[in-house]
Amino acid sequence: MNQDINFDALVEHFQKKIYGSRKGAMRLAVLQRDLAQSIPQWHQGGLKVLDLGAGLGQMGVQMAVQGHQVCMNDISERMLAVAKAQAEQAGVANQIEWQHGAFQDLENRAYDVVLCHAVMEWLNQPETLIKKLAELTQQHSLVSLMFYNLDALVFHNLIRGNFNKIKNNDFSGMKGGLTPPNPVKPAWVRSKLAEYGFSIVQQSGIRVFSDYVGIKRGGNTSDEDVLAMELQYSQIKPYVDMGRYIHVVCRKL
Repeated sequence: MNQDINFDALVEHFQKKIYGSRKGAMRLAVLQRDLAQSIPQWHQGGLKVLDLGAGLGQMGVQMAVQGHQVCMNDISERMLAVAKAQAEQAGVANQIEWQHGAFQDLENRAYDVVLCHAVMEWLNQPETLIKKLAELTQQHSLVSLMFYNLDALVFHNLIRGNFNKIKNNDFSGMKGGLTPPNPVKPAWVRSKLAEYGFSIVQQSGIRVFSDYVGIKRGGNTSDEDVLAMELQYSQIKPYVDMGRYIHVVCRKL
């Protein structure tokens, strides 16, 4: 892959497969809970927030509704158009600054909170993202970073017997699909965050068990029960590290 992914051609597919599914509901539920727990001013407003690689912009719109000053950034113009439509529906579109373009080209302002969800695993050079997060923050700023977990992907293929994928180190999905091409190891992310001056204050796994379930029984057929159990175990070791995605909230030192 020679360049970072632009989702312009996959907007409808993304809406349906990601946020129109149980998986998307789990993702948003964990993110909302974590941010409400870790941002003291979550319900008070007034923070300068950047939603980097905002996609459909659910969390950025929600923070605007809470009264925060939000900047939405994405390389996909069509994604931003959908996010803006959601913001208009929520009555906050005029409270949001819209920045179309690559995150690498963002002006280095100091934000109080930077949201960066499901961006890193689509990049050729993921370290450039962490470096940029350091440039967009100041002491005590918070970063909400969610990324696709390589360790969980390996485990998922092990229990399904997909040994050739592991031997060949080939975890790519179908062409034109939404499987991220560059999953990352949580240990590497944590090490790089520390290297660039961040301290992790909270960690959660997203989809810590539901993706691994083969036979559905004993309540697993209820979306509400599955979500409740996911939330219950998402912040408990060792289940955190089994999440298909990892969400960390970190503070700039």
